[in-house]
Amino acid sequence: MKLLTWNINVSEFLKFRRLSKVFLMAKRIKVSRKHLLKDPDQFLSISEKAMLYYMDNRATVIGVIATLLIVLSSFFGFKYYQETQALGNEALYFEMEKMVENDSNPASEVRSIWKKIGEGFQKERASLLLADAHFQNQEFSEAEVLYSTVMSNSSPGQINYQMAQVGLAYSYESGKDYKKAIDLFKSVIDANTAFPLFEVYWSLSRCYELNNEGSNALLILREMQIKFARNPQVDKIERRIKQLSA
Repeated sequence: MKLLTWNINVSEFLKFRRLSKVFLMAKRIKVSRKHLLKDPDQFLSISEKAMLYYMDNRATVIGVIATLLIVLSSFFGFKYYQETQALGNEALYFEMEKMVENDSNPASEVRSIWKKIGEGFQKERASLLLADAHFQNQEFSEAEVLYSTVMSNSSPGQINYQMAQVGLAYSYESGKDYKKAIDLFKSVIDANTAFPLFEVYWSLSRCYELNNEGSNALLILREMQIKFARNPQVDKIERRIKQLSA
C-alpha cells in the first residue's frame, strides 16, 4: 500500500513538472510577444532601426530636417549674393577705370559710378581711383577728403592705406603744404612695408627742397644712393646730388 502511494506521488510529480514547463514556455512566448515592439532587436539593421526611430519621433525628425534645410539654403543664398555683389562692384570699378583713363571725363561722372559700389575693399579701391581723378583735375580738397577716408577705413599695413597716404602727400605737395607732405612721405618710409619706395624717397627729397631745407634733401638723396645702388635710376640720384652740392 505504501509502495502504491509512492508511485502515485511520483507520477503526479512528473506530471506537475511537465505542466510547469508548458506553463513557463507559454509565459515566455506571451511576454516576448507583448514586449516585441518595445525591446530592441539586436538583429535589426541600421535602416530598420532608423525607420523605427522615425516612426516614434516623426515630428522631431521633420523639424530638425526643415531647420537644416533653411540654414543651408540661407548660407548658400547669402554666399551667392556676396559673389554676385562682388562681380557687380568689380564691373563698376573697371567702368570707372576706363573713364579715368579718358581725360575728357570729369570726376563728377566718375563719382556717379562710385556711388553705386557697395561698401568694402572694392569701395576703397574705387575711392582711390576717384581721388586720383580729382587730383588730375587739380581738385585737391576733394582728393584729400577721399584719401583721408580710405586711411580711416583701413589699417596701416594694408596696401590701400599706403596708397591713400602717398596720394594725400602728393595732394599736400600740390597745395604747397610741404610740411604735411614731408610727414606723410616719412611715415610711408618708416612703416617698412613692401610698398615701392623709390618715388617716395624722391618726392620726400623734393619736398624738403621746396620747403627750403636743402641739407635734409641732400641727406635723403645720399640715403637713396646707398639704398637704391642697383636701381636703373641711380644716375638720376647722383646728378641731383651734384646739383645740390654745387
